Parts: sequence; C-alpha cells; structure tokens
Amino acid sequence: MQEKTIRKILYVSGAVTMLAGLQFLAPTLFLQASGMQVGDVTGLFFARHWGLMAFVVGALIIHAVKQVQARRAILLAAATEKLGLVVMLAINWTEPALQGLHPAGFFDAACVVLYLIYLMGKPAQAQT
Repeated sequence: MQEKTIRKILYVSGAVTMLAGLQFLAPTLFLQASGMQVGDVTGLFFARHWGLMAFVVGALIIHAVKQVQARRAILLAAATEKLGLVVMLAINWTEPALQGLHPAGFFDAACVVLYLIYLMGKPAQAQT
C-alpha cells in the first residue's frame, strides 16, 4: 500500500472514529441517534467512557499519519480494539438493543482489514 493511500485512510478512519467522542459529551442523545437507549447510571457511565476511549483511539490514528515511527504500534492497538468490537457485535448480531451499532461494526471491520493489509505489506524495520 502506498504511503499517500495509507495517510488518507488514516485521516478518514481516525476522524470517523473520533466522532464517537460525541457520546462522551452527550451519551443519551448519541445513543438515541444510533437507535439505542441506556437508562441507568451505570450504562451511561460506560457509554461515556467508551466514547472517550474511541475518541482517543481516533486521535492516535490521526497522529500515526505523521509519526511513522509510532504507526505500527498505533495501528496494531487500533486494529485490536476495532476487531474486539466487530467480534462482540458478530456474536450478538441479532440482539435488538445493538442494531444501531451495525454500521460501526462494518466500518471497524473495513478498518481492521485495511490496517492489516498495510502492516503485513511492510516489514517492522521498514516502518521506522
């Protein structure tokens, strides 16, 4: 994968991932916009925390555009987080409460594939 291509992929996927930061700021509104509802304090707490964590992962992905030395570690961490979400969604695909997360699952699956294609095409030494 060419450097110019991966940079574009990282900017777009990082920015989209950072959008989940809205869930940190307004968890009820964000969840309702996704077709989900969380009514208890614990659920809202974890929804906010997930939004913050996704924002940070997205910011790191964008950081990896210019920091080639850190790119491998950042993309491995991001791919692991995104793959975890994809697997959890796949296991619970028919759960009505999670239907709003299906688009995120497809997006994250595409990101995992693209990140791994990039990482597998570059030896670890070549990325430093």
